[in-house]
Amino acid sequence: MSDERVPAGSRPLRILASGVNFGWGSAGKLSSVLQALGARTDLEVTGVGTELGRPVLAGLGITRWRTVDAADAAQVDALVAELAPDLGLVILDPELATALQNAGCPVIYVDSLPFLWTEHDPLPVDVALYCAQRTLPLPPAAESALGRVENLTWVPPIVPDSVGLSRAAQRTRSVEISPDAGLAVLNLGGLHSPFTGSADDSYQRLVLEPALRALSRMAVERVVITGNLAPNAVVPYRGPMTVEVRSCAHGEFVDLLLGAGWILTSPGLTTMLEIAAIGRSAVLLPPQNLSQVLNGDLVEYGCSPQLRTFWPAHVLTRSSTDTWHREGEEYAVERIRASISAACSKYLRDGVVHELTTDIEKGLALLASGAPSFARIAQDFSGAERVAAEILSRWAEPADA
Repeated sequence: MSDERVPAGSRPLRILASGVNFGWGSAGKLSSVLQALGARTDLEVTGVGTELGRPVLAGLGITRWRTVDAADAAQVDALVAELAPDLGLVILDPELATALQNAGCPVIYVDSLPFLWTEHDPLPVDVALYCAQRTLPLPPAAESALGRVENLTWVPPIVPDSVGLSRAAQRTRSVEISPDAGLAVLNLGGLHSPFTGSADDSYQRLVLEPALRALSRMAVERVVITGNLAPNAVVPYRGPMTVEVRSCAHGEFVDLLLGAGWILTSPGLTTMLEIAAIGRSAVLLPPQNLSQVLNGDLVEYGCSPQLRTFWPAHVLTRSSTDTWHREGEEYAVERIRASISAACSKYLRDGVVHELTTDIEKGLALLASGAPSFARIAQDFSGAERVAAEILSRWAEPADA
């Protein structure tokens, strides 16, 4: 995209913006696209839903938030009639995207996980524009599912423009900015899914202890735990490291990644791509859901299998997840989360924690000796600008309007 701003005409571009309440990746994508748009034209943004991701979107100028039941056509019609948006920008929420389109609001739909879908998964096939992020190859089931989409366009990985600017600024200095070897970011991502609810804390009970134990052995001084872990959560660590739980706005999180000497993260695709875009590497924690199982393939085959932490075989196997995947995402996620929950029983937990500690330590040792950069997993990180350009080409008013 050009650095020149697009004339806003008589008023700002009115957008209804929403990300699905499944992890924080959709809010990160939404943030990146809104940043790219806001750099080019004036916006008036109303947020819809996105309760989980609102902390990520802080500081982006979203003037108001609304909650709407996408299954209630009258509610959606009333919202569109009241706000008269130019378009809806919807990330990974097919039900809301379809409802807004049916209510007369043209929808730009961003699908960051196109490789995930099967015939059992709902897709908003008739939105105004369907932007699919290109990362993993499409398996036959996903290729068939996406074949039903009418206005499909492929875009590169979507990361904040600020990531590229930060890297460019570092390259202009005579000395590269060195990350702080005493600081670690431990990112747990979104800890629940719409299919399983938020009450089960099994994942953090199994993963936090081995991750913190492994970091303490690398002489880390301070750990910032990000994700939607409650700020008052009990952290299973007593020792010299300072451990802080923090909910971050998107820009703050990217700054943490840039400054940290050590990064451990659950394998959410948005975070992995942001790490790639800044030319860094990380240790992947075991997956929480189906998409994270598949996301890890990017690092295993593109960088190093030692950077990927697997669940012990008695907890979860790839053959099981592949079998469940054939029945659709919801079916698979329910069974993955049930398997993780079962591993938290008093008879299994200690053994799982021990195995995870060993595997995470191996990954950290590779980071210490110079692990392959995640930059290998993608060639182009201009997806946010591409989506913004598509929007402006369709809805920005001409200069003489």
